[in-house]
Amino acid sequence: MKNNGDIILFLKQKDYIMVNNDLGGGSFGKTVLLQDPFIDELFVAKKYEPEYEDIKERFYKNFLDEIKILYKLNHRNIVRIYNYYAYENIFTGYILMEYVNGKNIGEFITDYLGFIKDVSLDDVFSQLIDGFCYIEEQGIIHRDIREGNILIDKIGTVKIIDFGIGKIFEKKTDDSDSLVAEINRSGSDTLPQEYFDGIYTSKTDMFYLAELFNRLLMEAHEQDLLDFSYQDILYKMMEKQPQNRYETFADIKEAIGKHDFVNMVISQEDKDIYQAFTNLVFQALISFFDEQKFNYDIDIFVARLEKALRDNLFENIIQKNADIIGSIVFGAYRCSSNVVIPCSVVNDFLNWFTASTPQSQKLILTNIISKLSTIAVVEKEPEIPF
Repeated sequence: MKNNGDIILFLKQKDYIMVNNDLGGGSFGKTVLLQDPFIDELFVAKKYEPEYEDIKERFYKNFLDEIKILYKLNHRNIVRIYNYYAYENIFTGYILMEYVNGKNIGEFITDYLGFIKDVSLDDVFSQLIDGFCYIEEQGIIHRDIREGNILIDKIGTVKIIDFGIGKIFEKKTDDSDSLVAEINRSGSDTLPQEYFDGIYTSKTDMFYLAELFNRLLMEAHEQDLLDFSYQDILYKMMEKQPQNRYETFADIKEAIGKHDFVNMVISQEDKDIYQAFTNLVFQALISFFDEQKFNYDIDIFVARLEKALRDNLFENIIQKNADIIGSIVFGAYRCSSNVVIPCSVVNDFLNWFTASTPQSQKLILTNIISKLSTIAVVEKEPEIPF
């Protein structure tokens, strides 16, 4: 029996079938497509094998770092790693990762045909920002943003790959900088100030992501079919001076949400659904005790409304108004039982709300909270013994 701290050895060899022995690669190795015959699944294997032998040992640590980075990340828009094999005595190794069946972002946008596609350019951009927001939250910088490192699968899911083996940003000293093509994409019209200052931050990732997306839009074959809504956001991300860009990718997510909300085409029916719900909640909520405490969590908001509807499944009206108010208000409050909240009104609002984009949902909830915050706060009556 093994004890805590003992080394556990798995000696059984696992074999794969070579499906494609050349998926591509770069100056630091190659990738191939393998099949696991036991589970009948495809995997990509990346081999660390630099083009020049004299840098093999130097950049091996970066290969190991990429393994650690990929294992740390767990997001739908970032390629998953399943296993790794490190041969440290000869400075080589393999990463076994998710196979993305699709095309890179350059091919996707170049051949984009607007409404014919199942996924819009807005959706692709929003997924990218979600992915890079997560990367930034984990304290990681990608450093190698280019067409081949952003893939889009058959159902329109964006996958960010390759976290920059050996891509070390060094201070530019002259025009012969060997990393110009890798980091700054030779031929770019604009370079960020960080390039000349010799630094690279998450804001630099922001610049190059926008520069790539903008350039691909300009190179698209069918310019008349482009349906991209966030050009103003791209321009701000591409500002030469980092202080003129957004502070974080989270700020870009917020900007997208505001953009969607401000530019939403809101029908009279939409307004009626929103106002029917919020006006009843406003009427039912009489006052706050001591302070106003609100719920800003979308998932909790939706879950509590869904529960209220389930609990009143065979009723025409919500039996306890507190069930609805409690989806928005967390603190102590006083509410009226005389205000009738029909289940149909809650159901119509919930269906409309869940059909909105995540960013719009956040702004809708914020607007409801803003409306309820105008209700008075009163001091709670002191408790007396009897």
